[in-house]
Amino acid sequence: MKAARRATHVGLSLALVVVLLAVALPKVTGAGWGPVVEHLELLTAWQVGVLLGLWLLGLYAHTFLATAALPDLTHRQALQLNLSGSAVSNLVPFGGALGMGLNYAMVRSWGHGPGSFAPFTALTTLWNVLVKLALPVLALGLLLAAGGLPTPGLALAALIAAGTLAVVLLLVVVALASERAAAGIARGSQAVATAALRAVRSRREIACEQAVLDLRHRMAGLLRRRWHRMLLGMVTYAVLQATLLWLILHMLGSSLGIVPVFAGFSFGRLLTLLVVTPGGVGIAETGSAALLVALGGDAAVVAAGTLLFGAITFALEIPVGGVWGLLWWRRSARTRWAR
Repeated sequence: MKAARRATHVGLSLALVVVLLAVALPKVTGAGWGPVVEHLELLTAWQVGVLLGLWLLGLYAHTFLATAALPDLTHRQALQLNLSGSAVSNLVPFGGALGMGLNYAMVRSWGHGPGSFAPFTALTTLWNVLVKLALPVLALGLLLAAGGLPTPGLALAALIAAGTLAVVLLLVVVALASERAAAGIARGSQAVATAALRAVRSRREIACEQAVLDLRHRMAGLLRRRWHRMLLGMVTYAVLQATLLWLILHMLGSSLGIVPVFAGFSFGRLLTLLVVTPGGVGIAETGSAALLVALGGDAAVVAAGTLLFGAITFALEIPVGGVWGLLWWRRSARTRWAR
């Protein structure tokens, strides 16, 4: 029964992705598929190579966050974790738990203790969410500084993101600064989790207060020593991804400047937090394209550019990360067999 519900959920999510990309994207941009394909066919092999190189450079920049959040993790291992976990997470909606399970097994196989994975996951997730919330606020400020008129959609998104960012930052600062506050948050989380379990008629008991306090202590120590490295990794990663989108659009013939492209990129990154589809795919591309067209982008170029950006930053991670994950599994299996 659970497998059937899971399959239905996956099928509906994938159907939504198809509808968004095949119907909603052409509708919001006003571009038919013919011109979109024609623009994509203009790209040369060396241009595609440059784009892939920039994508890989961005992924390498992200490893600075991972290696700071998990001491003794190498950059190669961090890249393997990122791609392999994303390959699993991107295949199904709410697949983050599956990707997290794979990453945990990989981290343990490399000799890291079981207590190191929780702060690693919490810190990398926290930084990713904070940056995605901050990007639309920064984009709105840049548009205003450049004399541009922000669209109502971007202004509303920036307002919501700013409010959410403020709340998240306040909770994080309070929880890290005060053990009493952290204990209160832990008790509140425990009460919510227990109520949720009772709602589904589960008698399972959850005791998370001490676990949250231990996690807080580990996170606070890592942040004190390595926050600058984490910030550098995330900022560089975001800049390189925004540059990738601008370069794609430029290669396809767009005349949009870096500020409006950054606004479209920021809005799309914010929408990836909506995990109705795997990684927010379809939703992010449609929203980003709509904003870029509203800011003066050519419809066909924008549609082609956002699709290619999604193909590189989302779809390409599935086969690349999948192969890398399988190689790790085979090597790990051989090690266990040798023992």
